[in-house]
Amino acid sequence: MIALIDQYRKELLKVNGFAPSTVDTYTISIKAFFGFAKKELQANPANVKGTQLLKWILYLKNTGIGYSRIENHHYALKSFYTFLQKSGDITSNPAEALPLLITRRRQVTKPISTQDAFKLLNSFDQSTWHGMRNYTMVSLLWALGLRTSELTGLKVQSFETGHGKRIGLMRVRGKNKKQRALFVVDRLFDKLIRYLSHPKAPNKKCAPLFQADTKTTAISNDRVQRIVKDQAKKAGIAAVVTPRVLRHSFATEMYHENVPLSAIQAMMGHESIADTSIYIHVSEKLKQLALDQILISRRLSWQ
Repeated sequence: MIALIDQYRKELLKVNGFAPSTVDTYTISIKAFFGFAKKELQANPANVKGTQLLKWILYLKNTGIGYSRIENHHYALKSFYTFLQKSGDITSNPAEALPLLITRRRQVTKPISTQDAFKLLNSFDQSTWHGMRNYTMVSLLWALGLRTSELTGLKVQSFETGHGKRIGLMRVRGKNKKQRALFVVDRLFDKLIRYLSHPKAPNKKCAPLFQADTKTTAISNDRVQRIVKDQAKKAGIAAVVTPRVLRHSFATEMYHENVPLSAIQAMMGHESIADTSIYIHVSEKLKQLALDQILISRRLSWQ
C-alpha cells in the first residue's frame, strides 16, 4: 500500500503538475484514509466500496474540520482511485459514488477607492508605537498588494536599502515558498525607514519585521485582520475592509495606472494572469480589454 501511495504522489507531481505542498496535502489525506479503512472499516483500502468512502467523508465532517479541508480529502479520494483504475489495480472507481460537494457561495471582494485607502491610513495615531506599527503594516498591504501571511512572514532583513535614492527592495516569500522582490520607493520607503528607526522597532536581521505585543514572535494573521477591520470602522469607512480587500485594491489601482497585467501578476505572486484578472475590478469596457490580454494560444487561460 505504501508503494501505491508513493506512485500516486509521483503521478501528481509528474502528470498534473501540482505544487509540492498540494501533493503533500493529498498524500497525507490518502494515508489518513488508509488508517481509517484498516481500523474502522476493517477493509483493504484498495478494495473499498463507495459507501465506505462516504463514511470517511462523514467522519471528517463530524470532526468539525473546515470546508476547504473536506474538499481536499474529497478530491484526494477521487484522484487516487482514478489513478488506481487507470493503472489497472482496480476495475471500477468507488469514488464515483461520492456525491458532489455543495459549492459555497463566494463573496465578491470589492476594492476600496484610493480616497478611502488614504482615509484609512490617516486615521492611525502614529505618535504611539502600536499606531506606527499598524500604519506601516496597512501601508504595505495596500501599496504592495501583500497577502496577510506574506506580511506576517516578513523579517527585518526582508527589507533592503541601498538600491538608489529612496529606493529599496522587499523580498517576499509567497505561496509554495516562492520568493519575489518588490520595489519600495519614495514615501513608503521613508515610512519603513522611520519605522525601523524607532527605539521599539526590531533590530535583529532575523527578527519578525512586525512583532506581536510580546515582541517574541511575529504578529498573527488574525490580529492583522482585526486591526484592519477595526481601524476601517474607526475611520468611518462604510465598506468592509480586510487585507484581501486591500490586495484587490492594489491590483485594480495598478491596472488603472496602465501597468501591464503580466507585471501585476509578477508583483502579486500569481501563477497565471487569469488568477490576477480575478483581482481587477474595472468597468465593462476595461474588463473586455483585460480579457483580450489573457488570451493564450487562442484559448482563455482558465479553459
